[in-house]
Amino acid sequence: MPKQVRFYRKTKFFVLIIALLLLGVGAYAYLNKEMVPSYEFIIAKKSNIIQEVSVTGRVNAAESVDLAFEVGGKAEKIYVGVGDKVKAGDLLISLNSNDLKAQLLQAQANVSSAAARQKQYEASVKSEQAKLDDLKKGYGRQEIQLAETGVSNAKKVITDSETNLSETKSKAEADLESVYQDALNSLPKAVYAGKTALITMTDIQYAHFNGTDSKENTLASAKETAVKELFSVQNAGRWITQSISSLNGGLYGEAQSASENTTSSDIESLLIKTMNVLRKVKVALDSVPLSDTLTASEKTSLDTQKTNINSEIASLSAKQQSISVQKVTNNNAISSAQTQINSAKNALSTAQNELKLKRAGYSKDQISAQEAQVDSAKANLASQKASVSEAYANVQYYQAQIDKTVLKAPISGIITRIEAKPGEIIMPGSSTSDTQKSLVTIISEGTFEIEADIPEVDIAKVKVGDSAKITLDAYGSDVEFEAVVMSVDPAETIIEGVSTYKTTLVFITEDERIKPGMTANIDILTAEKDNVVAIPQRAIVTKDGSKVVRILNTVTDPQHPDKTIEQLDTVTVETGLKGSSGDVEIISGMNEGDKVVVYIKETK
Repeated sequence: MPKQVRFYRKTKFFVLIIALLLLGVGAYAYLNKEMVPSYEFIIAKKSNIIQEVSVTGRVNAAESVDLAFEVGGKAEKIYVGVGDKVKAGDLLISLNSNDLKAQLLQAQANVSSAAARQKQYEASVKSEQAKLDDLKKGYGRQEIQLAETGVSNAKKVITDSETNLSETKSKAEADLESVYQDALNSLPKAVYAGKTALITMTDIQYAHFNGTDSKENTLASAKETAVKELFSVQNAGRWITQSISSLNGGLYGEAQSASENTTSSDIESLLIKTMNVLRKVKVALDSVPLSDTLTASEKTSLDTQKTNINSEIASLSAKQQSISVQKVTNNNAISSAQTQINSAKNALSTAQNELKLKRAGYSKDQISAQEAQVDSAKANLASQKASVSEAYANVQYYQAQIDKTVLKAPISGIITRIEAKPGEIIMPGSSTSDTQKSLVTIISEGTFEIEADIPEVDIAKVKVGDSAKITLDAYGSDVEFEAVVMSVDPAETIIEGVSTYKTTLVFITEDERIKPGMTANIDILTAEKDNVVAIPQRAIVTKDGSKVVRILNTVTDPQHPDKTIEQLDTVTVETGLKGSSGDVEIISGMNEGDKVVVYIKETK
């Protein structure tokens, strides 16, 4: 074999081997590439939701419409008379509905209250779930450091509180000593005032009352008692002034010689004794007869001594009161300072326990208990959602009952009969050809009606007076006619094994193109809401009995604070009206402008 051929074959072999290796590496990289979710979403916005029931019927000739109330009541107002022309939707008769309106207002208030409570329960679920998440994550180093700081702070508070107690005790001791000293300083002056009063009284005694009559004996006895209490001297009732002046013993001597070394109990005892002595001196002064023999100067001197004695008694009483007040103040201050120490020690114990718990982490029992709290909060929320739905159903019920108290013309035509007067009690009847029960008869301006059989799954949505759009096969879908529901047969009709209800509609206006026997395509407008938040039905998922929606939010990347990432959050929503186009009203749980995920696809 030529060398060139062998070289060529070897080259092809090596190229093939390299290609296979590259292909294997690429396949391995592709298969091990992390799956990246891709979201298809819509922006929640406010729109008008229309609920329609679509059926097929047949055009028949029509003559008149007999109308009656579904409920009974008192006729409040008659809006038309026989011979009047009316248009579809015009008011004919209204019943008094004040009670129903009041119940509707209460039901609406109940909805608001229940919805507010539901928000509280939703917040509770989030709060309890957040606590559970924290328990499962455990304590971080930062939290432990905070607990350690709490212990250090608590110890410092104890030290400060003990210092404060020591300072409080020192201040209390100094304040009380000051009060005692003030009282001690007042004693010499007080006893001296007593001695001066006795001397003055003795001068008057020997000038006018040194006899032995009853008044003079009373004076001498009172003087004897006062001198005995003040100087510890017996039988001094008739002593002369010089003898009284020379006395320095007894209580008088104690008060004069009291010093800083006198104990607090001795000071309090001296205060009491001195006040008692001064009261005895006052009794002696009061025993001096106020006769005409006294000179004006003697009377003035006597009054002055009485005033001085009263002042000294009041002063000593105030000193005694100051001592008592200071003791109470000191006790309160010391007790408060001691309480601060006790509180600080309790705080330290709490802080130490907290630090111990955080260092140990959460136990399984704590996590289980918090999981039970979360389950309880979710159960409460589910119960409250049921209450909201029930309250909302009550609003719809009372609104429906109010609607039944108003009789409106389902078609345009002429009133040929009215059997009602204001204030008359109206019995419930049916809008049929039974004129014994109907109240109003209208001859249609149009001459044709439509009969359609509506399945039981849709009949609950249809009511008398609902408007409808009609297209006839003869003219195609571009030509529309307006009609209104005139009656719904209460009895079912079985068609191919399905329960249906015969429903009659009438054209609102005459049109020469309409012929009997034509096939009619009917779209009945059963409900409509304007300017409500709505999303596609396919965006709503049922989970654990609740309806949830996935919301795409843009949040800060925890790993890179200068960047943002997409985060998928699941929220529970409450739905309302379901539109025929596939959109569903959102009553609560999300807001206009939210990114609602309708499809998730994972790509590599």
